[in-house]
Amino acid sequence: MKIFTLLVLFVGSFLFMQPVLQAATHSGISTTMSTEQMKANKKAFQMQKREAKATHFFAKRGIDFQDPVDKWLWYAIFGWAAGIVLYIIAAATVTAGSVAGTGILAILGYLLFLFGGISFIVWLIKKLGK
Repeated sequence: MKIFTLLVLFVGSFLFMQPVLQAATHSGISTTMSTEQMKANKKAFQMQKREAKATHFFAKRGIDFQDPVDKWLWYAIFGWAAGIVLYIIAAATVTAGSVAGTGILAILGYLLFLFGGISFIVWLIKKLGK
């Protein structure tokens, strides 16, 4: 009976332990990270890589979102382009006979057109207001 109790306690303690991995040792002080923290760090690193790739992609084509005036023109262009794409997809789903997602896609397309129009007006006001 005592052996069974010790075995249950021993196995149970392993089930409830948080897995800890050795992350780094700096100047003799060891720090540890759990797997959740490592996953969060990995996701943050991947997001930084994607952001750097997108920034490089847009900079290579001359698109500057840091300019306080011209960024509104780019917002308008991308909003109108995405609105057109969503309207085309909505029309394709109507002709295919699937009506379930058509209304949602059409509303999203309308909202993107609205966003593009408002962005264009803001760009005009900022550009001509100088």
